[in-house]
Amino acid sequence: MFERSRLTAGVTLPELLIALTILGTLGAIGASGLRSLRDATAVRAATWSVRSHLILARSLAIARREKILIRRDANGSLVILATDGRTVAAASVGPHADLAVDSLRVRPSTLRFNALGQAAPGSVYLYRGDRVVRLVSNFLGRLRVESYRVP
Repeated sequence: MFERSRLTAGVTLPELLIALTILGTLGAIGASGLRSLRDATAVRAATWSVRSHLILARSLAIARREKILIRRDANGSLVILATDGRTVAAASVGPHADLAVDSLRVRPSTLRFNALGQAAPGSVYLYRGDRVVRLVSNFLGRLRVESYRVP
């Protein structure tokens, strides 16, 4: 009366293992690509933030007609200081902070802008993973961004 179909529904164990192996490989490739993309995005955002802080410091020096300093504080944050030592602005550094980078370095240890907006030449380095960004300030207070990867 009812005839049984010879086709079986389901998947065999070797087929399942092959499918899982392919999915695992694709997932591993995708995860490394996402990590790299996340690092690149974080460095780009931190670069623009530090750049805007340096531009702010130069603008404040011109507007206030006083020397403005940029340095790292004891917590590792990037701070803009007025001549009297007051903190004008600050950006915290860390994986979940304003600047989502591993570390930040200022060379020389203090950057200065005078009342004309001129600067003592110096650099701010941002590090995240294998990426390094260097923001260079020249004598005229102009900024240049250099980025590279550490091998």
